[in-house]
Amino acid sequence: MDVVRPTGKSTALETPCPVSHTIVDSLVDTNYSTNIELRMKWPCDLLNFWGEFMPFVHLVQALLHYGTALIIITGIICNALSICVLLQKPMRKSSTNFYLTILAVYDLLALIMNFMVGVLRGQHPDINATFQKYEDLCKAQAVFVEVFNLLSVWIIVAFTVERYVLVVFPLRKELVTFRRTRFTALVVSLAVIAFSLHKIFITGFEGDSVFGYEACRTQRKSFANAVYFYVAFNTWLPTIIIFSFNMRILVALRRNKLKRNAMTNKSAKLKGDDKATRLLLTVSCVYLFLITPLGITQTIELIYNSVAHKSPGEPGYVDYMSAKFRLKWARAFFFFFYQINFAINFFLYVTTASGERFRQALRAFFNLKHTSLDETIIVSGGNTTRNARNVSVRTGNPETNSIVLHDRTPSNQIHPVDVHASGGNK
Repeated sequence: MDVVRPTGKSTALETPCPVSHTIVDSLVDTNYSTNIELRMKWPCDLLNFWGEFMPFVHLVQALLHYGTALIIITGIICNALSICVLLQKPMRKSSTNFYLTILAVYDLLALIMNFMVGVLRGQHPDINATFQKYEDLCKAQAVFVEVFNLLSVWIIVAFTVERYVLVVFPLRKELVTFRRTRFTALVVSLAVIAFSLHKIFITGFEGDSVFGYEACRTQRKSFANAVYFYVAFNTWLPTIIIFSFNMRILVALRRNKLKRNAMTNKSAKLKGDDKATRLLLTVSCVYLFLITPLGITQTIELIYNSVAHKSPGEPGYVDYMSAKFRLKWARAFFFFFYQINFAINFFLYVTTASGERFRQALRAFFNLKHTSLDETIIVSGGNTTRNARNVSVRTGNPETNSIVLHDRTPSNQIHPVDVHASGGNK
């Protein structure tokens, strides 16, 4: 096979290229050997690079196809379970739990409307052909992608700012009420939806999907420079806000802990508000950890494509395209990990020390163990240690093993009013 390599603005036939053009999917059914334009776009040196780079491309494709499917299935189950647990009556009155419920709903919808549709379009050409045939489907998906990606991140911004207010002004609880929390979530949601409707008229990133499907043919307007705004608004602005407020929250928590320790002369246990704050900090910090590599790669890619652009036939074209491919697939690689944001929160609730209330509600939801307590009670052997008032504990079969303790006396003794145990005496 003869190949043409660029030498300035002219091209010349050279020795056959040792790498077949069929390693590039878009060149498989083309007349590469006779098409001068294709040979200029894919010179032999670039085909050599692509052959060496293909193992990483195949790894990323496998992650985005099969790994994303696993994230979607896991995320749908875990977010649905989180919603069920957080909507239980004892959990509903907390502004923290309200935010977490809304976040689970938006994450669930993002997994279905954004990532599931993307995988299906990338894996099934007939499904993508349907989108290309009906532009309204493309417009709807563009809006959904924008809405649910933004809703999740800006809800995290909202509860981060609210938690900062509670930590910095601990004596002014009236600044953050359940009613104001609901109003904030409603305003954020409506603002994001209104902003995202512009995708009906303007195209976004659809032309370069990480899932590899062919973009829709559209009559919408395209503004090349708008991509910088999208990256800033979707990634860097919320990231900077969350990071800066989290740093302030950590400093305030440390200062408050030192004050409590100084007043009590011993290490104080975390208050309920502090536990909620640490849980929300965990959620937002994990988000920062997973989105930052993607944001950095996107930004470098945009700047590089703008300042280092080379056309086919120009000196340095192969080097430019090689770096461009590296950045594109690095972005796709980090995008895979970014998707984990939408499925991981349930695991944070059940594994972190700050998620104790969620774990109790989860056990109650599955009837594994029901605990209604003001503090904690310890039952050991035949002795009962008092550490709670008006406590009901039920484990296992309620007919064979139940303990109901009521203490309404000022003394430190527990008065068992009703104790039933399997095979035991009253």
